[in-house]
Amino acid sequence: MERIPNPELERLVLNHLAKLYNIKEKREGIHLSTLVYCLTRSFFDQAAPIEPTDDEVLLFALGYGLQDVLTPKEAEAPLYECEGITYRPDMVLKLGEQELGEIKTTRMSTNTLATSLPDTWIEYMMGGCYMRGKTSYNLIELAMMGNYKPPFPKILAETLVFTQEEIDSNWEYIKARQEVYLDAIAKNIPPEPYQHCKEWECKYCRYKLMCEAISKEVTIRKVK
Repeated sequence: MERIPNPELERLVLNHLAKLYNIKEKREGIHLSTLVYCLTRSFFDQAAPIEPTDDEVLLFALGYGLQDVLTPKEAEAPLYECEGITYRPDMVLKLGEQELGEIKTTRMSTNTLATSLPDTWIEYMMGGCYMRGKTSYNLIELAMMGNYKPPFPKILAETLVFTQEEIDSNWEYIKARQEVYLDAIAKNIPPEPYQHCKEWECKYCRYKLMCEAISKEVTIRKVK
């Protein structure tokens, strides 16, 4: 048997996935996720976008594809707007009343998920609660690695219930970030790197070199 690499076929599949899920399209407006995740990256995505890497295309496509499979047919995904911010939950199901829901695929273990969730997930869901006048949010987590040997995927489903104080405080945080983002867009100057993000967001970011260059320039100016 002879195994021959086929980069043309690989490129065909990657391009298909990028087109199928609109992964390379520029998002218009200010989405809730624009403000929850790194503001410097959100600025570059709007003002000087770099196309996603092949690895990012695969990760996004995996998440979107599994979300399509896991979402019940009767679920809806309407677009909402509040105070200049748009928001689309992964799904809205009627389980007694209209329930907001998110579907997350992750390489975190079920043990990790049982004790903590990423801050960005929680901030996004609380933002959705504020915009929809809710205090609870359904979350479906697909742990790709599970906790087993061999590693089998596992689904966890839970309902997160927030206090109104938590929701209001989170919204103040989001609105403050909206001001930073809008000011950056108006001045066409990116928000200062590393000041408006979680530390893990920088590791594989496609704008990493741009942030490093800006930081060096800022350091040189301070020295002078």
